[in-house]
Amino acid sequence: MDDFSGKIALVTGASRGIGKAIALALAEAGAYVIVNYVSNEKAAGETMEEIRRLGGHGETFRANVQDAENVEAMFQHIRTAHGKLDILVNNAAILSRVPFLEMSLDEWERVMDGNVRGYFLCGQQAARMMVERGYGRIINISSISQYQAAVNRSHYCTSKGAIGMLTKCMALELAGKGITVNSVVPGSIHTDFNNDVLSDPQYYAECLRKIPAGRLGCAADVVPPVMMLASDEAGYITGASVAVDGGVLVQ
Repeated sequence: MDDFSGKIALVTGASRGIGKAIALALAEAGAYVIVNYVSNEKAAGETMEEIRRLGGHGETFRANVQDAENVEAMFQHIRTAHGKLDILVNNAAILSRVPFLEMSLDEWERVMDGNVRGYFLCGQQAARMMVERGYGRIINISSISQYQAAVNRSHYCTSKGAIGMLTKCMALELAGKGITVNSVVPGSIHTDFNNDVLSDPQYYAECLRKIPAGRLGCAADVVPPVMMLASDEAGYITGASVAVDGGVLVQ
């Protein structure tokens, strides 16, 4: 495992699911991890307790990443308390399923803001800090929905497509400043984020049928590429998208 001792990492939406798994892995590897959450203080605290049981260090920070003032306050805290940020993992996301013909503007904007605005706001604040030291790793957690259309998810797929292009544009502008920007693109990962539909045996079986690997992923499957992209050794990788989908996109 890579040694992240001395690194300061921020993981958004880290109280559960994929974000939690990433936060635990970074902490176990030696990073000081800031566990961002917006509403579930109890779950964030449990993530922090697990980090400490692993011998890791970190803190929780409540901030709505869609809110510019919240984001600014979070990064001001990081600057004051730690003086730097080495790693940002943009993970906080929103998912809902609504037919296109029935979707309200409010629901469209809620998902777009939750999945794109937050990545922009945190990415920009992080990059501004990283430029000062000429070093940084930004990893955006996207979805194979940035490539594949899906019924009842026009807003979600559009938001993930935007994250894919945001990653490339950030990577292009920051490449000469010592900052890499990449995305990890999960397929069907079974967490509490989507347990509402995956608990339906018929829906689960339909998802499984489309996966060449023959199983759904779990949060731990997303961790290795994130750790690799966050490492010092990945300094020549930028603008890339790493699929973690059991082979779905190769079909």
